[in-house]
Amino acid sequence: MPTTTDHATRRSTRTGMALRVIGALALGYSAYLHLDIALDRPPLFADGQVTLMGLFIAQAVAAAVVALWVLVRGTLLAWLAFGAVALGSLAALLVSSYVQIPSVGPFPVIFDPQWYSEKYLAAISAGIAALVALVAVLGLLRRSRR
Repeated sequence: MPTTTDHATRRSTRTGMALRVIGALALGYSAYLHLDIALDRPPLFADGQVTLMGLFIAQAVAAAVVALWVLVRGTLLAWLAFGAVALGSLAALLVSSYVQIPSVGPFPVIFDPQWYSEKYLAAISAGIAALVALVAVLGLLRRSRR
């Protein structure tokens, strides 16, 4: 006979898997958008500096790696890394739209005030991913306290 604890465990497992899939789809889509934009506008390096497109590829790789990590493992550490990439991506997108970030070392000046469909979609997908990460981390922390 199933107990209340068995039912709660199955429900939290299903919820955890749903969060992992939704999060991986959201951040994976952000990675796809960044890669698509970067490959349309080479080069990746110019005058000894990484270009904005090089940064887009770095973001796409980081997002894809942590999305896969969360999808496969779903540990607290994976979710924290996932949340950092999602929130960092969203923050970089928003700040670079309104503030000119100066060149630092090999990195270029970052400023893109124009909003276009891919940028809106990247902001939405990174925002969803960050929200999913928050819910997942809070759920894991709550479960670990029991």
